[in-house]
Amino acid sequence: MNVNDRLKEKGIVSNELLGGQFDRMATYKTDGTLRIEATPDYRDGQWIAGQQIVLQNWDEIERLRNFLNSLKPVKQPEEVVIHAATA
Repeated sequence: MNVNDRLKEKGIVSNELLGGQFDRMATYKTDGTLRIEATPDYRDGQWIAGQQIVLQNWDEIERLRNFLNSLKPVKQPEEVVIHAATA
């Protein structure tokens, strides 16, 4: 059994890691939902669930996609360096 078969058994069509060290994951499920969730933390011998956002249907997924595609990077203000005059 390959990875794709194992994912389908869990009801997953596709998933994507977001952020750095497995910080967050987006998962498109066979029920048509898109779940974006923070990776659970393991503290004091128990798993602490991360925050989860669920887009309920394709319309919501398209709306988010269109919104994200309309965004432009925010330009950070350039750092101003003032050099002292030398004599």
